[in-house]
Amino acid sequence: MAPGNGPQLRDNVSRVKQSSPAGKSIFVGLRAADVFWQYNLLYRGWGIRLIEKLGGHSVHSSLVLNPLTVTGLQPYYGLVTLLSLGSSVKQIVHIILVSEQAMDVGSGCTIGFFNTIFNTINTLLSLWAVASPAASSLESTSLLDTFSSPLIAVGSTAYAIGLLAEATSEFQRKAFKQDPKNKGKPYGGGLFSLAININYGAYTTWRGAYALICGGILWGATTFGFFFRDFATRGVPVLDEYMSQRYGDAYREIKARVRYSLIPGIY
Repeated sequence: MAPGNGPQLRDNVSRVKQSSPAGKSIFVGLRAADVFWQYNLLYRGWGIRLIEKLGGHSVHSSLVLNPLTVTGLQPYYGLVTLLSLGSSVKQIVHIILVSEQAMDVGSGCTIGFFNTIFNTINTLLSLWAVASPAASSLESTSLLDTFSSPLIAVGSTAYAIGLLAEATSEFQRKAFKQDPKNKGKPYGGGLFSLAININYGAYTTWRGAYALICGGILWGATTFGFFFRDFATRGVPVLDEYMSQRYGDAYREIKARVRYSLIPGIY
């Protein structure tokens, strides 16, 4: 969007390619620490105590802890911990093996804490008796019993698909960019042939699914809507401007060929 024709587009990530050991190290550290934070909110009862201090009604601690499991948690809460682990591992792998963009210390802190805040809200909602969608399966003795809940089964499937699609698409683009024959060319193959910004759509999907498993349909829809709106009104336009300026007709040819922007078959 040209200056003077509307609001200035804001990009939340740098498009400059350079090494950023300090910022990326902080980001990796925060994402790794998040897994332990989410686990301790559950295992040590920090989350339950916080909910009760805020005047809420939490699930009973006996429905959270299970000394017979590897994690010491009931299967549902083992799943909640696994969701935070999956999100952190994916993002750490991306920043170490895929990303070439600069990340200063401020961005490393901001993005790291942003993800932890969302994960913490999810964990707390899973402990809040009013919101937790797993009330009927908290006493289940196996993870398989937990998946008998349609909401948890659907959410887990969407989470896995979204996380794998985001990671796969980014690795496909990385491989394309590393081939000297493709220097100066935009990538529109692999999963990006299904949607121009499929990595954004995949992120939106697993974020919404994560929220669905922890907080139910309303929170899941709210989270999905938040990220979908942000990408559709800010992320996609600013990236479209950047790609058009950098690649010109080659990028416009991809846009003409790929019908969808975020989620194949939907948008």
